[in-house]
Amino acid sequence: MKRRESGRILGIVVFLLLVAGVGVGAWYFLVYTKSPQYALSQFFAAAKANDSQKVEQYIDKTGAIVGLISAAAAMNPSMAGADPVRAIYPGYGDASLGQTQKVTIESLTAESDRAKARVVMEVAVDGKTETIKPTYVLTKTEEGWKVHVQDTMFGSFNQFVTPRARRAMVQQLRAVANSPMGAMAKAQLQGIRAEIEKYPEFAQVLKQAGLL
Repeated sequence: MKRRESGRILGIVVFLLLVAGVGVGAWYFLVYTKSPQYALSQFFAAAKANDSQKVEQYIDKTGAIVGLISAAAAMNPSMAGADPVRAIYPGYGDASLGQTQKVTIESLTAESDRAKARVVMEVAVDGKTETIKPTYVLTKTEEGWKVHVQDTMFGSFNQFVTPRARRAMVQQLRAVANSPMGAMAKAQLQGIRAEIEKYPEFAQVLKQAGLL
């Protein structure tokens, strides 16, 4: 009698475990893999592995500023490395902007088709480890959630770009402003000024350089 009761209890336990397992599996494939947190984690893993094909699956490059950078890079071979995706994950492509050692997603909030994630990154720069705290912005597209490169990069500009790098950037851009190409560069930036002004930290650099 006791043996039959024990067998029945064991059967119930096994059944409940199976149901729980199916529920977890369904949640993972039907819910979690379609979430912004999953997309961000996949982006981080792909960038760490320098998997450019997978990185492209999880980024959204829409936006006037990113479009202008891409157009300039296409016309100028010396700007081939001017990819803002490299800036939002130091170490992706090369270590010229540092090397990401650790990434922690502190919190993530989503509303409709946009999500924001507060992230802590430990980045090795010139032999020292620095901690930055950018906010990653994700957008929901027809293909799923993706990291919005422009909003992430320029929305957290002072986190991704060190003070020393900003000073160097101002000098380089000032040289452009004073060159024969300066007038054209200013005209192009004025054309998207409203977009640039959404990112005060980046706009300040352009103003200091005399381009805005």
